[in-house]
Amino acid sequence: MSFLHNFAGTMTKNNGSNGKSNLFKKQGPSQPVDMQGQNLKFPVTFNLKAVMTGTRFDDDNKQDIVSVFMKLDIAYTYLDKKISKNGTYTSFTYKVTLGSKNQMYKMYEELRTIENLKFAL
Repeated sequence: MSFLHNFAGTMTKNNGSNGKSNLFKKQGPSQPVDMQGQNLKFPVTFNLKAVMTGTRFDDDNKQDIVSVFMKLDIAYTYLDKKISKNGTYTSFTYKVTLGSKNQMYKMYEELRTIENLKFAL
Protein backbone atom coordinates (compact mmCIF):
# COMPACT_ATOMS: atom_id res chain seq x y z
CA MET A 1 0.00 0.00 0.00
CA SER A 2 1.42 3.36 -0.92
CA PHE A 3 0.60 6.61 0.77
CA LEU A 4 0.40 10.20 -0.37
CA HIS A 5 1.17 13.31 1.57
CA ASN A 6 0.17 16.46 -0.28
CA PHE A 7 1.12 19.75 1.29
CA ALA A 8 -1.84 21.55 -0.28
CA GLY A 9 -4.13 19.44 1.90
CA THR A 10 -6.03 17.52 -0.79
CA MET A 11 -5.33 13.83 -1.04
CA THR A 12 -6.78 11.75 -3.83
CA LYS A 13 -6.04 8.53 -5.62
CA ASN A 14 -7.13 7.80 -9.16
CA ASN A 15 -9.17 4.62 -9.23
CA GLY A 16 -9.99 4.66 -12.93
CA SER A 17 -13.68 5.51 -12.57
CA ASN A 18 -14.53 9.02 -11.46
CA GLY A 19 -10.90 9.88 -10.71
CA LYS A 20 -11.18 9.87 -6.92
CA SER A 21 -11.14 7.15 -4.34
CA ASN A 22 -12.58 7.17 -0.86
CA LEU A 23 -9.20 5.97 0.41
CA PHE A 24 -7.69 9.44 0.28
CA LYS A 25 -10.00 12.00 1.81
CA LYS A 26 -9.40 15.72 2.08
CA GLN A 27 -7.50 16.32 5.29
CA GLY A 28 -5.37 19.06 6.81
CA PRO A 29 -1.97 19.77 5.26
CA SER A 30 0.02 17.93 7.91
CA GLN A 31 -2.33 14.99 8.37
CA PRO A 32 -1.39 11.51 7.16
CA VAL A 33 -3.69 9.60 4.86
CA ASP A 34 -6.43 7.52 6.46
CA MET A 35 -5.43 3.98 5.50
CA GLN A 36 -8.78 2.59 6.66
CA GLY A 37 -7.45 0.32 9.39
CA GLN A 38 -4.40 -0.96 7.52
CA ASN A 39 -1.08 -0.53 9.32
CA LEU A 40 2.22 0.37 7.78
CA LYS A 41 4.96 -1.99 9.00
CA PHE A 42 8.32 -0.47 9.98
CA PRO A 43 11.04 -0.34 8.94
CA VAL A 44 9.65 0.56 5.52
CA THR A 45 11.50 1.34 2.31
CA PHE A 46 9.80 3.21 -0.52
CA ASN A 47 10.46 5.67 -3.33
CA LEU A 48 9.81 9.24 -2.24
CA LYS A 49 9.12 11.72 -5.01
CA ALA A 50 9.60 15.39 -4.17
CA VAL A 51 8.20 17.87 -6.69
CA MET A 52 9.77 21.31 -6.60
CA THR A 53 9.41 24.52 -8.53
CA GLY A 54 11.99 24.88 -11.27
CA THR A 55 13.14 28.31 -10.11
CA ARG A 56 16.33 27.12 -8.36
CA PHE A 57 19.35 25.11 -9.37
CA ASP A 58 18.85 21.36 -9.09
CA ASP A 59 21.80 21.00 -6.73
CA ASP A 60 20.23 23.49 -4.32
CA ASN A 61 16.88 21.69 -4.40
CA LYS A 62 18.54 18.31 -3.90
CA GLN A 63 20.60 19.66 -1.00
CA ASP A 64 17.45 20.91 0.74
CA ILE A 65 15.90 17.44 0.51
CA VAL A 66 19.06 15.61 1.54
CA SER A 67 19.50 17.91 4.53
CA VAL A 68 16.16 16.62 5.88
CA PHE A 69 17.30 13.01 5.45
CA MET A 70 20.59 13.73 7.18
CA LYS A 71 18.99 15.68 10.04
CA LEU A 72 16.65 12.77 10.80
CA ASP A 73 19.21 10.02 10.11
CA ILE A 74 17.17 8.59 7.23
CA ALA A 75 18.90 6.14 4.89
CA TYR A 76 18.44 7.31 1.30
CA THR A 77 19.61 6.75 -2.26
CA TYR A 78 19.11 9.26 -5.07
CA LEU A 79 17.33 7.57 -7.99
CA ASP A 80 16.11 10.02 -10.61
CA LYS A 81 15.25 13.53 -11.70
CA LYS A 82 12.51 14.52 -14.14
CA ILE A 83 11.65 17.95 -15.48
CA SER A 84 8.06 18.83 -16.37
CA LYS A 85 7.17 19.48 -20.00
CA ASN A 86 7.21 23.26 -19.54
CA GLY A 87 10.14 23.26 -17.13
CA THR A 88 7.97 24.62 -14.34
CA TYR A 89 8.60 21.72 -11.96
CA THR A 90 11.37 19.25 -11.29
CA SER A 91 10.77 16.00 -9.44
CA PHE A 92 13.48 14.19 -7.53
CA THR A 93 13.06 10.55 -6.57
CA TYR A 94 14.86 9.02 -3.59
CA LYS A 95 14.69 5.54 -2.14
CA VAL A 96 14.26 6.06 1.62
CA THR A 97 14.10 3.73 4.59
CA LEU A 98 12.17 4.87 7.64
CA GLY A 99 12.51 3.12 10.97
CA SER A 100 9.31 4.32 12.64
CA LYS A 101 6.04 6.14 12.19
CA ASN A 102 7.43 9.00 14.25
CA GLN A 103 10.40 9.34 11.89
CA MET A 104 8.01 9.37 8.92
CA TYR A 105 5.93 12.17 10.45
CA LYS A 106 9.04 14.17 11.26
CA MET A 107 10.34 13.73 7.71
CA TYR A 108 7.15 15.13 6.20
CA GLU A 109 7.10 17.99 8.72
CA GLU A 110 10.67 18.91 7.78
CA LEU A 111 9.99 18.58 4.06
CA ARG A 112 7.09 21.03 4.45
CA THR A 113 9.59 23.71 5.50
CA ILE A 114 11.38 23.61 2.14
CA GLU A 115 10.28 26.74 0.32
CA ASN A 116 10.24 25.40 -3.24
CA LEU A 117 8.67 22.03 -2.43
CA LYS A 118 5.18 21.68 -3.92
CA PHE A 119 4.47 18.18 -2.60
CA ALA A 120 6.06 14.87 -1.72
CA LEU A 121 4.61 11.42 -2.15
